[in-house]
Amino acid sequence: MDCAIKKIDDIYLESFRDINLNKYFGEWILDCEKLSKEFNNNNPFNHIVIDNFLNTQYAEKILDKFPSNYDNWHKYCNPIEYKYAYDDINNLDSILKNYFYVLSCPQFVEKMNELTGISNLEMDPFLHGAGLHSHSRFGKLEIHLDYEKHPFCNKERRINIILFINKDWNEEWNGANELWNEDVTQCIKKTQIKFNRAIIFQTNDISWHGMPEKILCPENIFRKSLAYYYISPIVTCKHEDNYRAKATYIQTDKSYNEGEIHKLYEIRAKRRISDEDIHLYCPNWTIDK
Repeated sequence: MDCAIKKIDDIYLESFRDINLNKYFGEWILDCEKLSKEFNNNNPFNHIVIDNFLNTQYAEKILDKFPSNYDNWHKYCNPIEYKYAYDDINNLDSILKNYFYVLSCPQFVEKMNELTGISNLEMDPFLHGAGLHSHSRFGKLEIHLDYEKHPFCNKERRINIILFINKDWNEEWNGANELWNEDVTQCIKKTQIKFNRAIIFQTNDISWHGMPEKILCPENIFRKSLAYYYISPIVTCKHEDNYRAKATYIQTDKSYNEGEIHKLYEIRAKRRISDEDIHLYCPNWTIDK
């Protein structure tokens, strides 16, 4: 998934240049100016939750085509993150593939400029970190800041879109997206899972977010979402060594001894956690612990 291979084909993207966005999205797409005020005034950092993000029929098609076999997906299995991820969109059904092209087309990028107040957003042709995500029972994603500097195109990550595609999700199963305060001491907002609900938020040095509570859904149920990110020319001035190249996680789960698990957080900021890392630094961990 970290290979420098473009996922968005320029020639294929051209076929989306003149699409009618109203055929793909809900009515919110007609009122981005009003939504911009909400986006830029929400706490703990700029964000907005949009129900009926997609045209209902289109959302139904995406749910219908969402894969149920995760054999070829990337699996993250450690105390910090337990999830499946897939970003090779060109091997997906065209319904799912085209979703990422619609979000990449110039008309929609302009809508994101209008909604967020960021005038120079760009689509990421590598879809680095984007794609389909799925969490099974005991899935989690600790509170974190996303990578900051794109590893392949010298751009800065600016905006996230996470679309929930589950129906009949029980809030008692956990799985809500959490936004935390700047000093990471309190969850300020939980966005519960609802079919065709999207959360759009700005990524920066205070945009702590995640899903720290383990999912307790039945064995045959999965939390399903689609993730997409926008980038821009670099606007945050830092020393080159201080840009986050990987996500930075912080421990909010106090069920683990801080000394036992701290090394895993250090490793994750640089690379993925391996089975050997877990065996060495957190040998007593199990998925259901």
